[in-house]
Amino acid sequence: MPGHESLAVEVGGLRWRNPFLVGSGPTTKRVDQLIEADRRGWGGASIKLVIDPPPYINRQPRYRWSKRDRMHFFTAEKRLTLDEGLRLIEDGRRAAPHLNLLANITYAGEAGLEGWAAMAGKFEAAGAHAIELNFCCPNMSYNLEVTGTAGGDRPSSGASLGRQPVVVRDITLAVKRAVSVPVFCKLTPEGGNIAQVAKAAFEAGADAVGGTANRLGLVDFDIHKPDRSVIRLQDRHSLVCLSGSWVKPLGLRDVYEMRVACGAEVALLGYGGIASFEDAVRYAMAGADLIGVCTQTMVAGFGFLDRWIDLLEMYMVEIGATSWRRLRDRLVRQVATAADLDLYAGYAQVDEDACSACGVCGRIGHCNAIEPCPEGAPIIHIERCEACGTCVDVCPQGAIRLVEQPRR
Repeated sequence: MPGHESLAVEVGGLRWRNPFLVGSGPTTKRVDQLIEADRRGWGGASIKLVIDPPPYINRQPRYRWSKRDRMHFFTAEKRLTLDEGLRLIEDGRRAAPHLNLLANITYAGEAGLEGWAAMAGKFEAAGAHAIELNFCCPNMSYNLEVTGTAGGDRPSSGASLGRQPVVVRDITLAVKRAVSVPVFCKLTPEGGNIAQVAKAAFEAGADAVGGTANRLGLVDFDIHKPDRSVIRLQDRHSLVCLSGSWVKPLGLRDVYEMRVACGAEVALLGYGGIASFEDAVRYAMAGADLIGVCTQTMVAGFGFLDRWIDLLEMYMVEIGATSWRRLRDRLVRQVATAADLDLYAGYAQVDEDACSACGVCGRIGHCNAIEPCPEGAPIIHIERCEACGTCVDVCPQGAIRLVEQPRR
């Protein structure tokens, strides 16, 4: 892919040919995947999570993809060992020379902070452009906490650590002192305090912070056969790690919250449900400098980036944005509290020619302004209408609109 100067960025102490990063996951665990991401023009890739010592749960993956909900979920998963991760970085540097390679790591041994620092140092020596500390994965010890099976000699990791500002600060500080390459932190939203944790990471010297939008949950199952797993070739139910487009509003909120709390000078990564160039723009406008994409690469490969970049550059020309940085924070300045919103008086109005008299609008449970009429269009009592907008959204014919009342 030729250079796109309008999309080149400096983030976290590194230069990126564009702001798109393949997020740590199943599409960054082999050299051939890194080669393809490089060939397709991605700015960087964060390799599959490396856990040292080897994780206590490390099984062949079990995935599901719901086309209807655009939701991905998994139970079992395979992480990389230290030796596998180091080889992947070494080989990736040679085979994918245009990618910024991040080593996504978790230390889970008895050496504590020294173990984190030593592990990061090994990846720096192997050639990682940056270290990405994994404080996010919900499908490790956090899964055990939720199911009530944590304890014993099982170490805390991932989301269990990422909910604790002091722990994140101490680990980040120890790694920053041990390496000269940039240190990124990937945080969890599970604790509900991602902005506070991000501030602690930056205070410890983190060069960039991001937050995975993944959540731990239970998915729909057959209520007539509740003992049957929704995961193929798996005998029982399990909590699953959820990702995909459905999570985008939550990921956007995380980025926005971190930007507001941490200020304009820090570097943020946006993750969660990004499936189009428009999604990438939304994340930038909510405060993201880099855009991390994982699930979309799992179901669609790496080749869609060409089209995204073409569309993104056309959009930037259309709005007069001369660089990617010009898009950042545009939404941040527009967000207001409910108390500060200007609400305009209005009412619902029916297009009688388009109305099919289906009666759907008359069944809205909270509304007393719509009176169904069996022979034709419903009657809307304007004096009762609160202009909530529900009838506009539920009408299958698109026959209702909201009309603003004249301002005095």
